[in-house]
Amino acid sequence: MGKVDYDQIYSLRRQINSHQSSINAASSAITSIEEKLGRLRNVKSSIVSIQQEVSNIKFSIKHKNNRPGWEGKNKDTLNTNWDGFISEYETFQRELDAYFDSICDEITRLENQQQEQNGIIGWCYSQINSLGNMIEKLFHTKEG
Repeated sequence: MGKVDYDQIYSLRRQINSHQSSINAASSAITSIEEKLGRLRNVKSSIVSIQQEVSNIKFSIKHKNNRPGWEGKNKDTLNTNWDGFISEYETFQRELDAYFDSICDEITRLENQQQEQNGIIGWCYSQINSLGNMIEKLFHTKEG
């Protein structure tokens, strides 16, 4: 029977342990990413709700400044304030849109990072599988 090369087996086992550590680290990173994604998705949903509420408020008062037959200083004051309201509303809506876009970008970045971690895990499992095969073949000694 052939001699078992324990030094090579120990070396392969160290490689397996190293890959297992990488899997554990990637799994931990995925858990952290999933928590962040959950929070960001909640924020994204809240932004959509806020935008809808603001839009409903604007729609409900949009035509209140158009009062035929209303004349005078109060109407002029209302129109001046109304123009300011519309300007501030549009600025607020643009800021919400930009915030929403940045949340979407961060969600996409984290999802991509999560996929990278899944790829690392898959690669490590493949390496562990191959190393296990090598160890099995080393233990299977043949008579020469």
